[in-house]
Amino acid sequence: MSTLGGAAAAEEVWRAQSVWSRAANRAKAAVERARAATLCAVVAAAVLGAAASQVIPLSPATGRVLAFLALLAAGTAPLTAAGASPHRVREWTALRSVSEELKSQLYIYLAGAAPYRRPETRDTELRARVGAVLADAGDLDRALAGIEPAARSLPPVTGIADYAEQRLHRQLERYYRPKAREMAAKARLVERWGRVLAGISALLGAVAGAFAAEQAAAWIPVVAAVSASVVSYGASARFVAQEIEFNRTARELDGLLRWWRERDPATDADADRLAERTEHVVSVQNEGWMAKWIAD
Repeated sequence: MSTLGGAAAAEEVWRAQSVWSRAANRAKAAVERARAATLCAVVAAAVLGAAASQVIPLSPATGRVLAFLALLAAGTAPLTAAGASPHRVREWTALRSVSEELKSQLYIYLAGAAPYRRPETRDTELRARVGAVLADAGDLDRALAGIEPAARSLPPVTGIADYAEQRLHRQLERYYRPKAREMAAKARLVERWGRVLAGISALLGAVAGAFAAEQAAAWIPVVAAVSASVVSYGASARFVAQEIEFNRTARELDGLLRWWRERDPATDADADRLAERTEHVVSVQNEGWMAKWIAD
């Protein structure tokens, strides 16, 4: 990062933050694509393998094609899974951590809260804190390759009142609450698919048992494998855990916002506490889900 100073300090940090944010988004998208591709490969291998065994007696050529595709899908799964390896997840979460820390420091700086209250030292303080964050993240520079800063204006924050609206309230209403609803919907979708597949497996078992239908029996392990893959995908994506985390953070931010609105008039100490507590809550949430992703 270039030298920060004067009015350029916030602009430089904001541009740097956009690069780290874009890098984190790119890394996250790659991990999600890898997990989805792995799920598709596993499901395709199971379905095509069973289909091949059923078709070969009727059409050997078609059966061999299906068997080849099943083996191809099975061989592809480990390759796609590498894109969601623990190393890739760690890189993504580290990029996001840097991005969020830069954003946090910028918002506190713009709000003029501690430690950025004194005009004569606030730029120096911002330079030191941002420099320390970027120095610790030096091994991630390669992940920034090819990413240009976003063309965007600074957040419209010129004091603590703007901070309460643009940082706290905006995060609450435009990020945490919508994300909690999104994760809940995804968790329910995985649960529904699990139930549907369990029902299909039970039906196939009943048909095979009642009518001695070998063809139906052959599909039971396939459906079980697909069901396990879907459930495993939902678990790896941590939809339920993320829903809980987002809801918890939303409740804490809502409580902070209500506390702030009761401060009339607010003191500098109140303002410092608002900024400190808001960034702490956001940081705890970020660190919590990052730790869980890495642990998995």
